[in-house]
Formats: sequence, structure tokens, C-alpha cells
Amino acid sequence: MSMKHAWLVFLVALVVVLPVRLYQLFALMEEDTGFLNGGTATTAVLVVVLLLAFAAIVVISKGSKRMPARYTPLRSIPTAVLSGLTGALLLVNSVSNIFIYSVQINGTAPSGESTTPAGVIGLAMAIVGILAAFAIFLAAYGFATGTNPVGEHPLVALLPAVWGCICLVLLFISYTAVVNVSENVYDMFAVVLLLLFLFAQAKFFAGVEGEKSGRMLAATGLPAALLALLTSVPTLLMAVLGRTVPGLFPAGLHLVNLCMACYILSFLFAARKLPAGVSAAIRTPEEEN
Repeated sequence: MSMKHAWLVFLVALVVVLPVRLYQLFALMEEDTGFLNGGTATTAVLVVVLLLAFAAIVVISKGSKRMPARYTPLRSIPTAVLSGLTGALLLVNSVSNIFIYSVQINGTAPSGESTTPAGVIGLAMAIVGILAAFAIFLAAYGFATGTNPVGEHPLVALLPAVWGCICLVLLFISYTAVVNVSENVYDMFAVVLLLLFLFAQAKFFAGVEGEKSGRMLAATGLPAALLALLTSVPTLLMAVLGRTVPGLFPAGLHLVNLCMACYILSFLFAARKLPAGVSAAIRTPEEEN
């Protein structure tokens, strides 16, 4: 098995699940409630295909002999552009959220309950998001110049993963206050997979557990990109067409996730050039110096 098979699984799954999800939202979803009317069969198709695709990608990633074993300076202009665009969208979204959550901290919900906990966590997410955006900019600079500035500052590499953790906590708080909607579940798992990828990438940049981190990049990256595309593309399309957007996930973060999914795919494609195999995980004395 090789990563070509994992890419094939990803493409087949995307071709199947994306049209099904578009059909659900545009043909079966009730505008006033956000619930699907008779979507049991299509939901079953989505769940089964996603689970099979995720399992197949993980198995292939674990069994492939040609996986990136360590990170060396990688020059990729498409990856640099997509990384920079992801950072820019995250920066804009985080700055706007600072004002939104600052107001929310002092406000109250329609039920009379305090919105302070969610507001504080949202404000923390916005602040860390600004720092994470600059970390992504630093990675983009490395891809553009063929250097590894992020690897020289391991703590900086962790900032996007920390932002993902806070985002996940905020989602848990927000979703426990509403009736369960399938879109919320998809969004939450998309964030979980993106978080796992960002953490694996931070370790890979820093040279920590090179071969294991390289396998985790593919095992989490392709599923993360698949689920991010599945949630962001239909939702953003509905927003553009003026339709009711399902779920509670902000449209701004859907845009960030869409761009991040494209960045992940570009990075994994470019990572084919990196040293692969067990022997490649060992640094030479010249590289260590």
C-alpha cells in the first residue's frame, strides 16, 4: 500500500459524500427548524462512507513504507499561498471576534442566563487565534523560502493546535445549550480532526517522533480535509444563496476551515518530496550541526 491509495480513497469519498450532503441541505432540510425531513437514508450513507474512508486512510497510513520520516526545508509556493491565506482569514476572524465576545461578556441570554463563560472562552480563542495566525504566517514564509522557521520555535508551532483546543471547548459549551443537529456533530468532528492534524504537524516541524508524526499527518490530514470540505462547502454555498444556514458554527470559521483543508491537501501533496522510510528518520551529523 502507498499514499496513492489513501488519496484515491479520499477522492472517492469526497465525490460520494459532498453531493449527498448538498442534496440533504438543499432538498431535505426544513428552513424554519434546520432539521432534515426524511434524511435517514442519506445520513446513513454519509456516516458509513465517512467511517470506511477514515478507517481505510488510517490503515494505509500505518502500513505504507513510503511515509515522510522527518521534516526538511520544503519549498512549495501553492502551500505558501494557501497557508498565508488561512492565516489571513484566521486573523480577520479573530480580530472581529474580540469585539463580539467583549460585548457578550457583559450581556445576558434571552433566557436571562449569563453569557460570561462562553464569552470569556470566546475572547480567549480570539486572542490565541491572532497568535496562531502569525504562526501560520511564519510557516507560509518557510514554504515560500524553503526554510523551517517554525521548527526553530517549537512553542510557536503549537499555537494553532492550542487555538483548536479552545475552539473545541467553546463548541462543547455552545452545543450543549441546543437540540442536537447533525450539522453540529459534523462541525465538531471536523474541528477534532483539524486539531489532531495541527498537533501532528507541530511535532513534525519540530522533529519530534519524525516517522510517527509523518504517519499521523496523513492519517489525520486527509480525514480532516474531507470533513472540513463536507461541512464548509455546502454551508458557505447556502450562505451565498441566502438560504438558512444549519448549525451554530460561524460562517467565518467555515471559511477558515475551507482554506485550511486546501492548505492541508497542498502540504500533504508537497510532502511527497520529504525524506521517507525508517532510515530517513535518522539525521546526519551535518544536518544536526
